[in-house]
Amino acid sequence: MTIQVELPKQLEEQVVRAATRAGLSVEDYVVRVLAADQDAAGGTRAARMERADALAMADYRAWTAAGCPEDGAMTMDDVFG
Repeated sequence: MTIQVELPKQLEEQVVRAATRAGLSVEDYVVRVLAADQDAAGGTRAARMERADALAMADYRAWTAAGCPEDGAMTMDDVFG
């Protein structure tokens, strides 16, 4: 199956750098990342919690990179304690 996905420029650059560091093609790198995510999603409670933390951190970074305010916001420790 072939699926074409358009990534935001910043994410595209990060994926290309990570694939290069891993010595993989971008396609192979993305396949491995998605497979690992699926394994974690169906894994142990600890694996699911670790996955949730990683997804939350990615959303947080996207939010702050977009220039969204943090004034008066809860910290990650407040949220995930």
